[in-house]
Amino acid sequence: MSRTARPTGACDRHRSGGCCDQGLGLTATGQRAPRKDQVRNRRRLLDAARLVLAEQGPDLSIEAIARSAGVGATTFYRHFPTKDELVLHLLEGLAEGARQVAAEAADTADDWDAFRTVFTRGCALDEAELRLFDALCRTSARAAEQGRLIMVTLITPVTDRARSSGLLRRDVTAEDVAAFMRMADSTSDARQRQITHQVLLTGLRTHCP
Repeated sequence: MSRTARPTGACDRHRSGGCCDQGLGLTATGQRAPRKDQVRNRRRLLDAARLVLAEQGPDLSIEAIARSAGVGATTFYRHFPTKDELVLHLLEGLAEGARQVAAEAADTADDWDAFRTVFTRGCALDEAELRLFDALCRTSARAAEQGRLIMVTLITPVTDRARSSGLLRRDVTAEDVAAFMRMADSTSDARQRQITHQVLLTGLRTHCP
């Protein structure tokens, strides 16, 4: 009795998972890709939360955030187990610009130039985004700690470099630098901000007699 030849091509792809994975909508890691409506609802929740938390303050409820996004609380919980999880996600998104500045500073050879880059450009947020960052940090102790950690993590490498090379006052910590950066960025216009940066940098730098 003769054996029927095994079809080539389609069966091989089936065994390797190639065509079947695509049909099931799986990602490269083998996980099912989110549906378009899931992606859309998550984006609506994040956008709505940015807006209403900035406008109405940190005490806004999950139900109010979901309502402003045009979804129900159940949909909110499908994407974020708690309000804290949503807030932490927003904080990480706001920190992206500062991370790019920190990466640029890390590639800067001169220690003081690297420090100055982060000090003058590390708060890579406009006025509205700064208010949002502050509002998010006030939603909970966990959010406040996460906001502090984001800033300190970005500032510590250049602070340590400048201090180790004897260019930065030894009594100044990364938390101090973060506070001075916020002080400068709270000024009302670009000219005042530039002068404040210059004055603070002069005071922070060590000067050999």
